[in-house]
Amino acid sequence: MHVGSPLAEILATLLAFLIGAVPFGWLFARAVKGVDLRTLGSGNVGATNAARLYRGRPAIYAFLAVFLLDAMKGFAAAWWSPSLAVLLGADPAENTVRVACGSAAILGHVFTPYLGWKGGKGAATALGVVGALATWSALYAVGFWGLVLLLTGYVSLGSIIAMVSIPLTFFARNGSETFRSRLGIFLFLTVAAIMVVWRHRSNIVRLVEGREARVRLPTHRPPTA
Repeated sequence: MHVGSPLAEILATLLAFLIGAVPFGWLFARAVKGVDLRTLGSGNVGATNAARLYRGRPAIYAFLAVFLLDAMKGFAAAWWSPSLAVLLGADPAENTVRVACGSAAILGHVFTPYLGWKGGKGAATALGVVGALATWSALYAVGFWGLVLLLTGYVSLGSIIAMVSIPLTFFARNGSETFRSRLGIFLFLTVAAIMVVWRHRSNIVRLVEGREARVRLPTHRPPTA
């Protein structure tokens, strides 16, 4: 089926938006606790708020489950939706459709139509999109996130630093090519980082004021005699 490149790209972008809009955090809370995640904690439908369903180690498992699901949908939207566009007649070498699909997936998560256009903050979904478009930058971001979390206990600070690192590491790895054949992807990574940081503006205020909640990571304690 050949529908023409512009229409193919529009359909692929719409599909990416709908994939990104799937509220896995909300679905997880409904499935395991029968609650609306929007009524708990911060009211956010992301992984951090989903972790508040539990205490201790189960909270970490809940966080990881929702975080991975949100990241996977971002990856799928940015990886498979452009393939649909190619099947429908788009140019397979066109970076524009990949960037458009990635952007749509993040916007779908942040403004999900399934929950009245109020979604999450976009960090996990953005990371999944980056994994499809700039894999090494995504891996570096995961490393930065984990390091900040271990050192400070702040999930939000880790997310902010991880997102800021993405365009920087992309530029460091690609050098002058960044501003030639990969300029579109670099600009997308920069805008995505700015958007996710903006979505964390309330967290930034709490960090500055010393009111941001820390995550207490469970430590292994040797058995006592």
